[in-house]
Amino acid sequence: MEDKKIFDFTVIYNNHKVRLYQYVLKITRSRMAAEDIVHNVFVKFYDNMATVAGTEQTERWLFSVARNEAMGYFRSQKIRSAEDIELNTGLHGDETPEGEYEKSEIRGLMELELNGMPTEQSEVFRLKEISGMSYHEIAAVLKITEDLVRSRLYKARQKLKTAIMNLIS
Repeated sequence: MEDKKIFDFTVIYNNHKVRLYQYVLKITRSRMAAEDIVHNVFVKFYDNMATVAGTEQTERWLFSVARNEAMGYFRSQKIRSAEDIELNTGLHGDETPEGEYEKSEIRGLMELELNGMPTEQSEVFRLKEISGMSYHEIAAVLKITEDLVRSRLYKARQKLKTAIMNLIS
């Protein structure tokens, strides 16, 4: 019985660790904190595997616990470090120094804009665009409606679009 639990845990861990880490890293902006939080999430998951059943429910549970752990991290730290920021937004461009500089400028601007947004909007953006979650999954993690997810995501995208257009002009 214990072998099956370990096998099931390993499968779930391997399927979710990267997306969960990327999500927590975007919130905490600290590789060390993200690693610690993801570790804690999976320890809690292992302890509660019997009550968390089904893949959809499992993913929601993992992201909800990760969000709560990250918020707890901020409460305990009361600081937001800008170290180790890497925004993987899928920007494509030249591999020339100019193209790399432009991508770097846009990433920096996007991160700056996301940090200046209300947490509700930036968190929805990060869950959708960086973690790749669906509206339904985001709604479940944040315990809000899908319509509210769409609204917050729209507002976040509009703010980012305006900021990037101002940079380009």
